[in-house]
Amino acid sequence: MTQVKPFIAEDKWLTIGEAADRTGVNPVTLRAWQRRYGLVVPKRTVKGHRLYSHAHLMQIEEILYWLNKGVSISKVKPFLKASVIKAAAKPLANNTSLSAVEMSFWQGNIIFLNQCCIDFNATDLHKKLNVLTALYPFSVLKTCLYWPWLSGHEATMGERKDAASIQAWLSNELAAHFSARRLALLQEDSLAMTLLVCIGKEPHWSPLMFSAELSAYKVKHQQINITKVSELGFIAQRIPSRQILLIAHPQFNNVDTREFELLMQSNLGSINLVGIYAKSVNQRLGLSHLSIKDIVAKDGVANSIVDTDIEIMTPNNETRLSGNKDD
Repeated sequence: MTQVKPFIAEDKWLTIGEAADRTGVNPVTLRAWQRRYGLVVPKRTVKGHRLYSHAHLMQIEEILYWLNKGVSISKVKPFLKASVIKAAAKPLANNTSLSAVEMSFWQGNIIFLNQCCIDFNATDLHKKLNVLTALYPFSVLKTCLYWPWLSGHEATMGERKDAASIQAWLSNELAAHFSARRLALLQEDSLAMTLLVCIGKEPHWSPLMFSAELSAYKVKHQQINITKVSELGFIAQRIPSRQILLIAHPQFNNVDTREFELLMQSNLGSINLVGIYAKSVNQRLGLSHLSIKDIVAKDGVANSIVDTDIEIMTPNNETRLSGNKDD
């Protein structure tokens, strides 16, 4: 579960951008939660700007707890404490049972998205993803939607004669879905560059999800593919970057490990091996295995600017809030 950043005094009020930075829930989502479901209702200044207290941050954390449990945002309110201001900081019981309807919420979305893939229905696919993106932080979507959906997608398509075409189509559509935020970050000259490197035949969903996660943390990055680790030294010299994230592949062998050690001794900056296959390699090298979030926090490459909703385009523009200056 996303954890709020260091405690703030109870009489300290934060702007929506500051609250978003502390909780990882972007301003667009905070507005949608308030307007649609009456959640995290902020105080207002005389000019109408939203202000958030420590109690609000604790309520956001509690909401994230239930979202990660599989509760849909429209059904989360009854699960919250009666008095959030006093009780939100208390630990939540882990044995609270959810109904079959709540547990199947994400599975229902996965079934819908799979049908969109079978029908090659890009319109409904993007509508659904945009609505979910407006309502849920990426950390929740990654755990509850993207990884369960994509990791089982190939098996779901089964022996269909057009399975390969469907996979390629979905890969292109997801790349388009995530591209707007990454491209916007590339325009920020003041931000440090991160290089996301895929080596070998890493499952094609993995680099895409890592790129989406970096964008969610507002990390400016480029993605490249290489066939062997030794290529990275030559390429990185032409792309100035503060940080390199190398996605390990399943066949990461002793030669790759030695070349990675040499890279770490070079002057290419911070280099980290990431992904599910990186853990064993990091252990062999005596290195800590860190998540993308931990690496970003450690190396300080995340952008703290207020998040925008450039990637949100829902029917009737219900969650399209660009240019809304009420806070």
